[in-house]
Amino acid sequence: MLFSHARGAVVGDVVARVLDAAGFKVQREYYVNDQGKQIRLFGESIRARMLNEPIPDGGYGGDYIAEIGEQAAAAGLPPEINELASFGIRWVLKAIKQDLDRLGVQHDHWFYESTLYEGLNQEVLKRLQALGRVVNEDDATWFKSDSDKNEVLIRRDGYPTYFASDIFYHVDKLQRRNFDRVVDVWGADHQGQIGRLKEALGVLGIEPSRLVVLLVQLVSVKRGQETVRMSRRSGVGISLAEMLEEVGPDALRYFFLLRSADAQMEFDVELARRQSSENPVYYAQYAHARLANVLNFGAQASGEAALDRLNSEWELALMRVMLRWPDVVRESADALEPHRLAFFTDELAAAIHRFYKNCRVVTEDAGLTASRLLLSRAARVTIANALGLMGVHAPDRM
Repeated sequence: MLFSHARGAVVGDVVARVLDAAGFKVQREYYVNDQGKQIRLFGESIRARMLNEPIPDGGYGGDYIAEIGEQAAAAGLPPEINELASFGIRWVLKAIKQDLDRLGVQHDHWFYESTLYEGLNQEVLKRLQALGRVVNEDDATWFKSDSDKNEVLIRRDGYPTYFASDIFYHVDKLQRRNFDRVVDVWGADHQGQIGRLKEALGVLGIEPSRLVVLLVQLVSVKRGQETVRMSRRSGVGISLAEMLEEVGPDALRYFFLLRSADAQMEFDVELARRQSSENPVYYAQYAHARLANVLNFGAQASGEAALDRLNSEWELALMRVMLRWPDVVRESADALEPHRLAFFTDELAAAIHRFYKNCRVVTEDAGLTASRLLLSRAARVTIANALGLMGVHAPDRM
């Protein structure tokens, strides 16, 4: 998996976590594209590398294609396109699952596109035809749209379009499996496909608002003054496995959430590795570690806590931020905007550090000590919960 595509995985994972926290029953599903013209081209590309032939036009390059070809040959597979494509899909999925596991992203279900073509495709096409929404022109099958432009469902070469598979897949989710709501995470370059899909679903009797599409921009990587942009097809770029090794999953997840999913972002590798307050994830985790240290130091303290003893500007400011946490969770779930968690965590960490700097917790005043320890415990729980919803560790020591 390319590092840039991991942003969508993290966004989807944290949206699911937030919805869980808000009380929704959530199923996490990964859609496996194992059907269609591009998969045949994938198989042709593997075959070409296996036989030391030129990559076909529009095919897949990159060292991973050569590696798949080598392993297919070692396994004794014949140079047959469909068999090589299936082998390649299994190889890629194994690598993706390993990468996602290290990133802390889990799925409840892996849905294969090919299963849509075991009868559901014909059923949906017949329904559309009965509704007067299928047109056969130029040896292709088209969806008759209310707009000025019809959309191809089945190409003249017999291969279905992505649009057709999208319709079948969402009929499966919203009618066959009857989910109340579906949240898709798409690359931002697919924005133009949302309207036509919702139109088709509406024609089939599905309320379009039950489908929500989150658009995620790709990520460029900055190393010093150099910026790297990635392409899966050409094989250019940095792998997720490589970046996980370099900066770790916590930094990747936190940085992906520092901006709205539909905003372009540049991942600064040097900043993500820096152990200073300039690094947002280090700053947040260090706030938790500081509180853990304070609580450990004051573990034997005795005294009666009283909220009215917490009256300094730094204590009051910290409590004001903490009180917003339930609203942040609810608003993040309602808006499906996980970046709100990172914004809140940044603000909470800053309030914790100011409190730590200006308010000595363990003092000769037993009542004040107990009160500040109580606030420290509550702040520690709050920032641990915030980091946890983002899938980021909350260390006790740093």
